[in-house]
Amino acid sequence: MNKKSLLVITFLLLSLFTADAQLYNQQKADKLLQAYREELALFRKEHPKKRNLPDVKFFFFGMGNRPKMVYKNGKIINLSTGKSIRRWKVKTATIVPSEYLVHLELEDGRAVDIQEDSTGVYAYENNLQIILAESPVKLPSFGGNRFAGILRVLHHEILININDGKPLPNFMVYAKPWYKSAAVITMALVQTQNVPLISDWILHLNSPFDRNNNGYAEADNLGQALYMLSIVSDKKHPLVNKILDEADNFDKGGYIEGRTDLQPHAVFQTKWLKFGLKALQLPDKYKIPTAYDSYSSLFWFDFKQEYVKGEQFDDNVALTSPHYSWAEDHFFKQAKGPISLKDYPLTWEAEATEVNYSKLGLIDQTLVDVRISPTNAWQAAEILLLLLQEKK
Repeated sequence: MNKKSLLVITFLLLSLFTADAQLYNQQKADKLLQAYREELALFRKEHPKKRNLPDVKFFFFGMGNRPKMVYKNGKIINLSTGKSIRRWKVKTATIVPSEYLVHLELEDGRAVDIQEDSTGVYAYENNLQIILAESPVKLPSFGGNRFAGILRVLHHEILININDGKPLPNFMVYAKPWYKSAAVITMALVQTQNVPLISDWILHLNSPFDRNNNGYAEADNLGQALYMLSIVSDKKHPLVNKILDEADNFDKGGYIEGRTDLQPHAVFQTKWLKFGLKALQLPDKYKIPTAYDSYSSLFWFDFKQEYVKGEQFDDNVALTSPHYSWAEDHFFKQAKGPISLKDYPLTWEAEATEVNYSKLGLIDQTLVDVRISPTNAWQAAEILLLLLQEKK
């Protein structure tokens, strides 16, 4: 048998399996979508601040470290190459975000399902299951939670932004992880048992700082790196001593202070450092300063009593960087964080710096023009953690 024949046979064995004619029919897809929309309506009553994102209908596939794909206008597109993997002449398309499903009714009367599950991404067509990508992820149903469908979508919007083992805020516009978002994303992955998706990236961290903000060494990164290391390693990790040495350089007499988002945020930075030291069971000589810090309320995981009252983030910040408002919601037990008015995505970030919006043209040029990245793993993690805490 020649090499070419062997490759063809291998492809058939790996890619095509007899399956039921369809996993879903139109009636079932419509029913699932309606249930999800009813859940969204209830959620929006309790969290009334909203943002109407551009009217672009699409759905991402490729959670975790699977290849990133998007469904739009009858095509599955590989987002690494920009090329279509499969295409159909579509009469109607029903996107059911809570089921990670796109159901297509074709012009020739056939139906196609594209769906992602814990094992991979599949298309079901002509009684065949076509494997588009495979690698395992944990996908809890979040049963027992009032907003189980929304939690599944938020979880998708976290996992879709893990790319090559790296926890990115958005996989299309960010090239590198940011420690401050990666740490919160890690907390969410702990809850869903998906830390292995990023464990190699954490283990190979070799700098106390991500240096993403104009190359500056940001003081909050120290505690964030310590916390992430605590999840996959221990205090013997070679980066730990480097972090402790850098902390001494920021010491202002019992607390640390430096740059975070180009501004001094001593309370936020010291809280993160103490949190990381505690996570690794390291000695802690620091005390949180008694001063107002606008970022103090972003830190809701611990030290909530150490807060000096002041102004909260305004509506403009809430609509461009909604992860900040959702963190404050968790801290203050309020409901000011905004949610998308679309079925999908539920999260976003707008007008960010240090990002490249041009690749969003593969989805729609409107997103490039208005500088909105659809899905944001930090915002999704903040909401997911808040809803899971609500259940507890």
